[in-house]
Amino acid sequence: MSARLDHVPRDWCAVESDRIAALLERRGQVAGPVVFGAGFGPSGLPHVGTVSEVVRTSFVRRAFEEATGRSTRLVVVADDMDALRKVPDTVPDRAALTPHLGMPLHRVPDPWGVAPSLAEGMVDRLRRVLDVMEVDCEVVRSSDLYRSGRHDSAIRAFLADFAEVNALVGASVGALRRRSYSIVMPVSPHTGRVVEHTRVLDVDPHRGTITYEIPEDVVIQRPGLDHGLEPHEHYAGEPIGEPVTVSALGGGGKFQWKADWALRLLSGDIAYEMHGQDLADSARVVRQVFERLRREPPVLFEYGLFVDERGRKISKTVGNGFALDDALGCLTREGLRMLLYREPRRPRRFDLASVPRADDAVRHEARLAGDPRRGAGARLRLRRIGATAPPGGPRFGALVRVLAACAPVDHAAAVAFFERVFPPGRRPEPDLVARAWRFHLHARPAPRPTVPDTTDTTATTVLRRLADALASAPHADPGVLLHKALDGHPGAYRPLYLALLGRPHGPRLATWLRITGTRRSLALVRDALSRAVPPSDRSEGGSP
Repeated sequence: MSARLDHVPRDWCAVESDRIAALLERRGQVAGPVVFGAGFGPSGLPHVGTVSEVVRTSFVRRAFEEATGRSTRLVVVADDMDALRKVPDTVPDRAALTPHLGMPLHRVPDPWGVAPSLAEGMVDRLRRVLDVMEVDCEVVRSSDLYRSGRHDSAIRAFLADFAEVNALVGASVGALRRRSYSIVMPVSPHTGRVVEHTRVLDVDPHRGTITYEIPEDVVIQRPGLDHGLEPHEHYAGEPIGEPVTVSALGGGGKFQWKADWALRLLSGDIAYEMHGQDLADSARVVRQVFERLRREPPVLFEYGLFVDERGRKISKTVGNGFALDDALGCLTREGLRMLLYREPRRPRRFDLASVPRADDAVRHEARLAGDPRRGAGARLRLRRIGATAPPGGPRFGALVRVLAACAPVDHAAAVAFFERVFPPGRRPEPDLVARAWRFHLHARPAPRPTVPDTTDTTATTVLRRLADALASAPHADPGVLLHKALDGHPGAYRPLYLALLGRPHGPRLATWLRITGTRRSLALVRDALSRAVPPSDRSEGGSP
């Protein structure tokens, strides 16, 4: 029996779409847009984990729309109400942010001096990346949600069962932390800080207020410190051990992040959201909160973490791993989307070495999609990532190998080498050339030209003859001048490669000089000669 030509296999996006449809049926939600959610902590630079959460959710969103025909929204919430607990390693002038520790992120100044706040600058960066990835979504700030009253109804539900919900979430933290733990962190009326260590004395769900105190007997542990702090040290300017009554509504308080996650999902009527494997226990707490409040929790999808070349989780505050800006400069949009689409539950290494394979994966799928009987899976994958036109020309990996072999000195030289290697009908697109060149700049080892030894008369003689020839005949063919300089010294090729390219072999030197150009070649030859060390200096301990 022949296979159906129109058969499309199910994928993980279709499975998630079915789970969402079942949730909506249980909720009795038959009308209105279905809301997909994502969260972002704007305390550091966005990284691939942040982007993957939004892009992968957009894949599921589109699959759900195709399967059901229902309207949807994708809402990304930046938690700019969160406190600055640690100054990120990735910002300039870190000391300037230290006085703002404990302040909401939307009130911390932008260390680059461009945006109104640290949080707003990070949101702008995320928004630009999502635009490049062509993700249709709404980016909102948690400070707006809190202050506008959008969360107030859900906050009252939490306050109405405060003791039980607080104990439920508090059970997920350590014993020391539980001594001063409350799901509601008041924004101090005295300093504007987010007060994280409190003992709640009274809750009034009707008025939406809490009465709290900062305990005198608590030891506060902070990131980066190997010792605890006394309350009066950490909360200078705050009344310690005294009752304070504040409203938990309208931005007067901010929920601890596990409770805040549940609050955001409940308040936004979120049907679907993703999270990393490191938040599995937190997701379990969120589900428990929903059950306690007698609400149907959303579908939560756990994805594998992205790790750097040493196997460490990529972190926005540490800035380890492949920088997102560098990745976007090397990876094509379709290549990154394919990388994010495939096997989302599996932890994935994300570093420079993964770029050629990711970019060429789209080309591989396009080749498979050409088979009318066996290409349905590939056609589905290409549709999921939005690859509308099959890529043409050479593979990215081939471009990378050409650049590594030819050692061009700049982008223009790279283009010239490609024009020599690939025939007119197979030359790469300019955008792919630019990405391959940027990859080459990141991937190539720093050239370490060998210092010519003046005792080696062959090498120095040829270098001087070549320099004189290039200087006296700037319009002549550099390849011809090289052959004249080498006349009588056929063994000088290796020293020339070492002096000019830092390695014993490479492309044909005549071709390399022609593409590099007379003026640049002359500068490189003179630079090699300037590094030559006379024998007298060597005998006195000069540089080798």
